[in-house]
Amino acid sequence: MRQNSKEVRFRKISLRLLLDTLTHIWNSGADYVDIIGIRGDEQDVINIVVQEDYMTDEELEEYDEDDEEDEDEAPLSDEDINNLI
Repeated sequence: MRQNSKEVRFRKISLRLLLDTLTHIWNSGADYVDIIGIRGDEQDVINIVVQEDYMTDEELEEYDEDDEEDEDEAPLSDEDINNLI
């Protein structure tokens, strides 16, 4: 059977961590994400990137206000999200 040359397959991605991460991103106001994959020997890694224009305007304003209130807590960085996955 011939594989589709445009197919990208990532192996053994934790559903719990993926869903938790996507839920956090969704609740922060994102409508879209970019997914970047890195193949590993035992397990593949995916990076999730949210561009500013992927955020809804209404939720983005609310998200920015939340950041100001939680100045003691550092926001999740791309590296933090990658470590979750």
